[in-house]
Amino acid sequence: MLEACYIQVLVPLRLEWVPVYRCRQPLQAGAWVTVPLGHARYKGVVYKTGVKPQVDDARIQDVLEVNEGLPAVSEAELKFWEFLSDYYLCTPGEVFKAARPSGKIKGEQKAVNIMERLRQRLAVREESLTRKHKDSVRERLEAERDTILAQIAALTRIPSDTPAPLNAGKPTLLCGPDRTSEYIRLCRDVLEKGYNALVLIPEIAAGEQLQELFEQEFSGQVHCVNSHLTDVRRRKIAEDVRTYGSQIVIGTRSSLFLPYSRLGLIIVENEQDMLYKQTEPSPRYNARDAAVMLGRIHGAKVVLGSPWPSLESLYNAVTGKYLQKNTPAQPAPMTLVDISAERRKGGMVGRISRKLLEAASRTHGPVALIRGWEKPDELQQEVSTLMPDRQVDILTLQQARLSDLRPYAMVAVLQADALFPEGDFRADERAVQALAMLEEQCRGTFLVQTAKADHPVFSAPGTIVEKLLQERKQFSLPPYTRLIDTDFGGHKERLSLQPDRSLAKRKQELWARALAFEKKTGGRARVIIDVDPIV
Repeated sequence: MLEACYIQVLVPLRLEWVPVYRCRQPLQAGAWVTVPLGHARYKGVVYKTGVKPQVDDARIQDVLEVNEGLPAVSEAELKFWEFLSDYYLCTPGEVFKAARPSGKIKGEQKAVNIMERLRQRLAVREESLTRKHKDSVRERLEAERDTILAQIAALTRIPSDTPAPLNAGKPTLLCGPDRTSEYIRLCRDVLEKGYNALVLIPEIAAGEQLQELFEQEFSGQVHCVNSHLTDVRRRKIAEDVRTYGSQIVIGTRSSLFLPYSRLGLIIVENEQDMLYKQTEPSPRYNARDAAVMLGRIHGAKVVLGSPWPSLESLYNAVTGKYLQKNTPAQPAPMTLVDISAERRKGGMVGRISRKLLEAASRTHGPVALIRGWEKPDELQQEVSTLMPDRQVDILTLQQARLSDLRPYAMVAVLQADALFPEGDFRADERAVQALAMLEEQCRGTFLVQTAKADHPVFSAPGTIVEKLLQERKQFSLPPYTRLIDTDFGGHKERLSLQPDRSLAKRKQELWARALAFEKKTGGRARVIIDVDPIV
């Protein structure tokens, strides 16, 4: 009888520890097992082997089953899960649950069951063919055997040779409107070498144009990962990227958890977008920063693209952590209308300036008006009166960023002051990013109305990056400090910490405090790394 070994097993639960089990056969990290916990059974993943138990051997339970048919979790995946758990202050079980939700595990188990049934059917046909039959019966059995063999072959294709390692180098910050052509060039290069590429987008609707472009350039090689996928299709994509190269995955932040084995390139489009932050449920991570670590684990090249990047990424370029290609687009091509000045000389008709109406009269085609604080019904009535013969669509900024603005002859922001909410130290940065995004999408006239025409975003766009960084440094704000938001039973607190070695220690102190709070009160504590140091 084999000597028992002890292993740590990840289960999809929020536990302060990784439970230890006894196993009667040697296993590798990443193998799937079924284990008991409390009164339930869970499918878990072997996290560490050769563990020395810290409790009495009599209290350690045996592994119930080794699930040999399920594809093992790779060493790279376990490293990535470990990073997310440590960096974003959550348990490994919570990361495991996010990466392998129960539906995905059931789908993989279903595939294993299908394969087992096919092999059983094949064995029956082959055994039957060993006996004598009429020619017609033998032909039928041989055809059935060949069909089953083809089905098995389709599920167990032999992968091509693993390509040579890449020399990825530092992450690259790519700015400006021409970055998509660089994306295509980079993807073509890694696909020709047998690698896969991951293209992250902040949300499905925002990435439709990019998706169409990639499908045109790489027909048959693009997988789109989103919430509308069936379990069968999702499992097929996971198996493909686990085994084969020369494919592109375009998806939202959950795409980071696919089981990549030949990842050569990661592109994060619109890296500044707030939707890359996962706030609920845990793990509460930033997909942009997690992508940088995933690239490091796989040795893949990482490209962060944006019309106007986050200050954190620009700062990393300044300090040499990132390489930078091109400079952020400046909101200079816009036509600026000073609402205060126009109002003094009677140049405003309600919420719309006469200059806007004149600019619209010089164009032919639909007009998009982006509202701020205006009430939609009242604004629609004004528009119907002032531009009765034009197609005018009234959009919020959120709707505009999800829309294709290229067909519009004119795009106008009616109240840009709404881009500067009080009490948000990132307001100026996000205003510049929003304007750069709109200007990049607009193919016609781009006009902005504002009562803050003397604001540096409009008056000195060429020096806005330097000014914003100086302000952040003066007031000890990111990227010069790190923010951590805590919520213990409704008691919320924001901490500002210096990005030095004490940050890791303070994070662990907060994590211990959160666990103690939950144990004492039964409530749920939240600790969010609000602005992350890029790893």
